[in-house]
Amino acid sequence: MKKNLVLALFGGLIITGTGCKTCDEWYEKDGNECVEIRAQYIGTYTGTATTGGQTVNAQLTLSTNSNVQRLSFLLDGGATAYLELTSETAFSIPLQNVYMQGATWQIEGSGSFNGDQVTLNYTATYQSQSAIVNFTGTK
Repeated sequence: MKKNLVLALFGGLIITGTGCKTCDEWYEKDGNECVEIRAQYIGTYTGTATTGGQTVNAQLTLSTNSNVQRLSFLLDGGATAYLELTSETAFSIPLQNVYMQGATWQIEGSGSFNGDQVTLNYTATYQSQSAIVNFTGTK
């Protein structure tokens, strides 16, 4: 009787243990697999960008970065910057130097994801010049 009770308890633990897989930080469970949270955001977003009172049609392309919490994106003239996820739907654009329009600019900002939509806001500064850029687009 003791042997059956021990096997029943041990067997129950095995069954319980196999159905409960946890994922590392910045990953989420998809069925029995852990996938990167950022994977759903990779792609091209088409929308509008506003700066200095002017609105233009624009595209934002997000791609992977070596850091699982980051996504890279392209700026004017092919410059690359990165954003860091701060939650499953929000991100920051840490202060960073990017080379665009023939000069090194500092950019910093934030944004969010809502389904297939992204909102990205950043300030770009070069010497005494600065521009606030607001982008909203859909994948």
